[in-house]
Amino acid sequence: MSQLLDNTKKILDMVKQGQFVEGMEAFYADDAVNEEPTGDKISGKQAIIDNEKKILEQVAAFHGIDIKSVGVGEDDGNGNGVTYAEYKITVDMKDGSKFNPDQVQVTRWKNGKASHIKFYYNPDF
Repeated sequence: MSQLLDNTKKILDMVKQGQFVEGMEAFYADDAVNEEPTGDKISGKQAIIDNEKKILEQVAAFHGIDIKSVGVGEDDGNGNGVTYAEYKITVDMKDGSKFNPDQVQVTRWKNGKASHIKFYYNPDF
C-alpha cells in the first residue's frame, strides 16, 4: 500500500477524533500551503495551524466527518505524490451557523510531508 495513502488516512482518523491541529503538526511541511475554493491561500505550517486554531475557537460542536473515498493519484515511493479525500464534515458554529460541506481535499506530498493542500467545496452553501 502507498505510504502517502496511509498518511492521508491517518490525518483523516485524527480529524475524526477532533485532532485537527495535531494532524497538521504531524504531517504538514514547514512551507505547506492551504488553498481554499475562494483562492485564498495560507502559507507556512505555523500560519496554517494558527488559522485553524482561530477557526476552532468559533466551533460550538464538531459532529464528525463522513469519509466517502480516499485515494492516491501519484506516489513515487519516496514521499512525493498526490492523494485525495472526499468527505462531509459536520460542524455547528457558535454564531448559530453550520459548516457542513461536501468537500474534496487534494494533497500534494513532498518528502513525506503535505506541501500543498487544496480544498474543493461550495463556499456559498
